[in-house]
Amino acid sequence: MRIGETILANAGAGWVRAAGLALLGAVGCQGGSGAGSSPAGSAATVGSAAPAGSAAPAASAPAAASAQAEPQRVPQISLTSEDVLKVMNPKKQPPHSGPTGTLRGRVTIVGDPPPDTGLSFPVGKCGEAAATYGRLFRVGQNNGLADALVTVVNYDGYVPEREETEKVTIHGCAFSSRTVAVSYGQRVEVANLDRLEPYMPNLDGAPFTAVMVAMPQGDPVTFTPLQPGYYQLTDKLAKPFLKADVFVLKYATHDVTDLDGRYEIKGIPVGKVFSAALLPALGQDSKKQIEIKEGDNTLDFELRFDLEKHNAKKRVKGDPASP
Repeated sequence: MRIGETILANAGAGWVRAAGLALLGAVGCQGGSGAGSSPAGSAATVGSAAPAGSAAPAASAPAAASAQAEPQRVPQISLTSEDVLKVMNPKKQPPHSGPTGTLRGRVTIVGDPPPDTGLSFPVGKCGEAAATYGRLFRVGQNNGLADALVTVVNYDGYVPEREETEKVTIHGCAFSSRTVAVSYGQRVEVANLDRLEPYMPNLDGAPFTAVMVAMPQGDPVTFTPLQPGYYQLTDKLAKPFLKADVFVLKYATHDVTDLDGRYEIKGIPVGKVFSAALLPALGQDSKKQIEIKEGDNTLDFELRFDLEKHNAKKRVKGDPASP
């Protein structure tokens, strides 16, 4: 898997998808369609909300079509599906049973502090939104960088994903992370931890099935990405700031940093590997080679943020919001 692709800076809303696909190229995942478009079966426009676990009727189709949009029939996708195994294990190898190591470390960022995004948030009910989305990226103690995608590739052997689902929560109008890493074949479960506020999560780029409402402390809403690629979790209930970048990868060795910038990846076959830390909010990465030894291994990454260079990239890309 190649990790040396060029990374685009993720600055303008009009080309977030292009940056996401470039990031996927950098971690060896070539899924998805061309930049600027959506994968086949992207979400259609939908109508009113439905109770948790039930479908809402679809709204009218685009002007070119006269019939109403109908939910797509989603194929059964799981970690053991034949189509999934062709992608995750193309050589049909047995699961790796030899010695493995665990890779732990921190991702930090130095340079200029993250600028304000200029977003506004509802007062009272959205207590965590400003802390999550108020700045271009999140920095914790000792320059720890949150929401960075850390991957390990180029090892010998097949490492299967053990978890059927990747769990995401919403609380205070904020997702638990601004970046979500999923192995192809996993489902994405979105649970609402709030006591009163409902949400209508949607996985942009995934097949449209039905509108699902995540009721307060109710059952989670489940999404099934049908191919590796870049997606985005959003909310359909007038919270445009509520977003998370979702990367569906062709391998199971990945993690996303917490608020202190820490990550942990288990079950890596011993030997030389490539590892990368990527921050989708900037389209910036750091890549290293390391020899994994049996037991514990440590690898730290450092990114640098230059506000002047960041704004210059935004101007080149034609972002009207850039100074």
